[in-house]
Amino acid sequence: TIENVIGLDFAMAELYVSSENEKANYPRYYRVMSEKLAKSGRILSKRKKGSARWNKQRLVVAKLHEKVANQRMNFLHHKSKELASNFDA
Repeated sequence: TIENVIGLDFAMAELYVSSENEKANYPRYYRVMSEKLAKSGRILSKRKKGSARWNKQRLVVAKLHEKVANQRMNFLHHKSKELASNFDA
């Protein structure tokens, strides 16, 4: 039986707006990490391409980008799990 129903509407500023006027704002992970990303990118740009130090710094930048992507995916997973567990339809 369906007891709890929610309607979700896409919003440009937020992830969604629910029928209960709840807004799910995107966490600004990229903006929080932007200083670290900018600094590590500047360091990478000063390295000689192909060198060992360039390769190490390239991995640092890649790990920071991966961390931001994982934070976003974790947020979406938790939101979808919360909606699925609290509402029937």
